[in-house]
Amino acid sequence: MADTSAAPNAWDTAQPFPGPPPETSDRYRAIDTPNGRYWELSESGWDAMLGYLAAPATLARCRETRQHHVEVTVSDSTGEHTFHPPRTANDQAIIDEAANSYLRDVGLPERPTGHRWFQRLPNGLTVRDIDEAVYAAIMHLHPGHHPAEAVPAIRTALARLYAV
Repeated sequence: MADTSAAPNAWDTAQPFPGPPPETSDRYRAIDTPNGRYWELSESGWDAMLGYLAAPATLARCRETRQHHVEVTVSDSTGEHTFHPPRTANDQAIIDEAANSYLRDVGLPERPTGHRWFQRLPNGLTVRDIDEAVYAAIMHLHPGHHPAEAVPAIRTALARLYAV
């Protein structure tokens, strides 16, 4: 099920993030810039879908330059030991493939890798407002629905939010 909207591919038309990106990611923290308030999309397929389905002109990106770490806990005879080694290229490839697999499943183009993605927030709204509107839009779907079945309702809910 491919994206059949007339909108341009939002990944291709994303503008550079307007200013220095924050060092750490926090999905719920608004980022003030000269061009408005933004939120950072997580690396999940769900957030990628939300970013793609909102107005393409609201999407921004910058190269990912941070070094991420993973948490590894090992249990042995001396107890539990937790380490935080750097995320490997293979780790990142698994994360990127999981998000892109979700996008393919809902009929949207894959998100290019190697970037951090940001979405301009509608005036006066927060990420929680976006989440609430999206969940309200899909709550009528049957519990076992395929994620692609939610796309039209999510697209409509986001269009309402971004039309304000």
